Amino acid sequence: MNILLLIAGALAAFILIGHSTIGRKQFFLPMLAVSFDPPAKRIMEFVWHMSTASLVLPPLVLFYAGLNGLAAPHALPLVAFVAAQYALWGCVHLLVVSTSEIPGAVYKMFQWTLFLAVAGTTGSAVFAG
Repeated sequence: MNILLLIAGALAAFILIGHSTIGRKQFFLPMLAVSFDPPAKRIMEFVWHMSTASLVLPPLVLFYAGLNGLAAPHALPLVAFVAAQYALWGCVHLLVVSTSEIPGAVYKMFQWTLFLAVAGTTGSAVFAG
């Protein structure tokens, strides 16, 4: 059992739940209610669902590797991929919010901290194990 990977899996599951509940209420539904270019609106709807779908598997991979260890077949490359993916998401999100002109955006749109926490915890498990 790998506690760091179980923590990372819990954080990734928290991100999925938050995205699917709070994010749906605060972003997705208001975005659908606003009138703007219909093709752009459909693309934004697709991006929302694509984001949701891409958040489903990482917690499962991290929980599997956390319970079975990195010695499980193919666990190490999958876990390393998840760490890299969340690190990139966190960096891109931080770049976007820190360069926005929204006052306090880095604090209001804090998702980057969660992405980087999953990346850091997962990366620590990979390098420690």
